[in-house]
Amino acid sequence: MRSVIFLCTANAIRSQMAEGYINAKTSALKAYSGGVQPCGYVDKDAIAVMREIGIDISSQRSKSVDEFKGKKIDIVITVSGTAYHDCPEWLYQNAINAHWGFKDVSGESRRQYRALRDEIKAHLDKFLARYDPAQTDEEVRALLRGLSR
Repeated sequence: MRSVIFLCTANAIRSQMAEGYINAKTSALKAYSGGVQPCGYVDKDAIAVMREIGIDISSQRSKSVDEFKGKKIDIVITVSGTAYHDCPEWLYQNAINAHWGFKDVSGESRRQYRALRDEIKAHLDKFLARYDPAQTDEEVRALLRGLSR
């Protein structure tokens, strides 16, 4: 099983939604999330809108990308511009990587959180529909890059 980490700035909304969605929808991947500037909490509105689609992320926590140093991570997906620019080089060294930028909705309406959730869900559904654990790293890399935003 490949591991995937979703990185954003605060590790409160976007990356948390992606981690929770992947772990709920497939056993072919193990998802994690982290932040380059973690805020220390998972956003309550992110928890609420994920719960609306039957996914509970309330037990997830905001983590620094540094917690993953020394762990084998197969796929790195940055979901914010800050994470893309500030992702530590050591995380990319042996990982397949891609950038899927999503808008930061912190402090916005619950409607905006739902729109973000649905956008992340649709993007991950496209990935999962085409992902096969038997694919080579090059095939996965091509798949991820084809979905880059």
